Amino acid sequence: MLVVIAGAGRVGLGLAEALIKEQKNDVVLMDMSSRAVKNAQAFDMMVLHGDVMDRKALIEAGIERADVFIAATDKDDRNVLACGLAKHLHELRGGQRENLLTLCRIRDETILDEQAHGGLKAWAEADRAIDPIDGAISRLSSGIRASSFAEVIPFDHEAYLVELEITEDCRLPLDTPLADVEQEAGSPVPLLIGLKRKGTRSTVPSGTTVLRPGDRIAVATTGLGSFDDLVHTFGHDVRAFPDQPKVVVVGGSRLGLRIAAHWLDEGAHVMIVEGDLQTANAISGHRIGGHPELEVIHGDHVSRETMEEVGMGGMDVAIGALDDDHANIAAMLFAMDLGVPNTGLILNDNDLVHVVQRMGISFSVDITRVAVDELLTHVHRKLAGHYAVLSTIPNVVGVTHEVTKAAKFCGRRIREGGFPDWMRIAFIQRSDSHGRWSSHDPHPDETLIEHDRLIIFTSPDHVADVEKKFRV
Repeated sequence: MLVVIAGAGRVGLGLAEALIKEQKNDVVLMDMSSRAVKNAQAFDMMVLHGDVMDRKALIEAGIERADVFIAATDKDDRNVLACGLAKHLHELRGGQRENLLTLCRIRDETILDEQAHGGLKAWAEADRAIDPIDGAISRLSSGIRASSFAEVIPFDHEAYLVELEITEDCRLPLDTPLADVEQEAGSPVPLLIGLKRKGTRSTVPSGTTVLRPGDRIAVATTGLGSFDDLVHTFGHDVRAFPDQPKVVVVGGSRLGLRIAAHWLDEGAHVMIVEGDLQTANAISGHRIGGHPELEVIHGDHVSRETMEEVGMGGMDVAIGALDDDHANIAAMLFAMDLGVPNTGLILNDNDLVHVVQRMGISFSVDITRVAVDELLTHVHRKLAGHYAVLSTIPNVVGVTHEVTKAAKFCGRRIREGGFPDWMRIAFIQRSDSHGRWSSHDPHPDETLIEHDRLIIFTSPDHVADVEKKFRV
């Protein structure tokens, strides 16, 4: 598969790196910045210095042979227009217009509204516009509930992948092969699908794998209610989280309103603190403006007197939604100083994610990684669901495939399916007769039926092998 990516920023480079690791893709990356081009040349791909709106540059990138075109520059309008130009040149030079998948990274809500009403594909020929904010908010909400996790990836229908470190206080037998741990522990062992040990390559654990303090692990689990058990099992302190939390959102920006809407839907009481009077007043006209559990405060979020007066210290959660990463970090440190026990951030700079954890901020989300995951989901058009790149356990990825009637393992138990050791089934997602989906643990005696969706974890270089197993 040939993938042309316009934009060598964080998203573009993240996409290119993930696709190259799959070892079945040819990637061409282009950017107008000489510096960005130079930085990208360390990767095993073709890198071009050129404008995404330049016909010659797109032709040099091989647009007529491309299977996927991704516009990931920092300009929404150029991303949308580039998709149309790419389709046009692909067809003009002998390709079939419908065979080129065009994706673009978008921030502007009006463009996303066009997509929702079906207009974007019609007039711009962008097959899909990707806005990762909702995905980032979902990860942040889940992660705040268990701050011992380094990462939480929701897979819909109450399925979650969590990443955390094993401590000396782990309740499971350490230095014991996983095949023997359950018998020795006397209880079921959480489903591990990834492990990273310092100085070694990430792996998908097998029965011979042993666990040690300091290991980074990825665990498949269902339901938010399972989080405390996992935190306890692997040696971390469990911190109670209220069923109906009080949440303060610092900043009434577009991001702040979407964060507030999410928590209101979760049954929380939400306070938005906004320093600009006009912006604060405008929230009343938003769809959540009249919600009975929403309170809007006009005031300076770093004024101790004002924040003590509105009771910020009595909130359960504080989330930064300002326009600048550093301003958000400062706001969360101030909230912590006032006594807010759970704090969260959505960061644009992925280098800051681990820094803020060391500061004591409960949980942060790298929006670049979410954007990469969502774009990769659409690149892999044949997937039935998400594609996910693990953050602290590199070289392990998650993919979702549907069980078809023609598959050799359809109608068989998992233990009879002939699934190799280099892949691990994390969840079975199944629809009932009313179309309601639910997630199930993959017990070896579970029978796989047609239309089941399997969430599978493997190394990137085995993604093509997994696809072959499901291709009939």
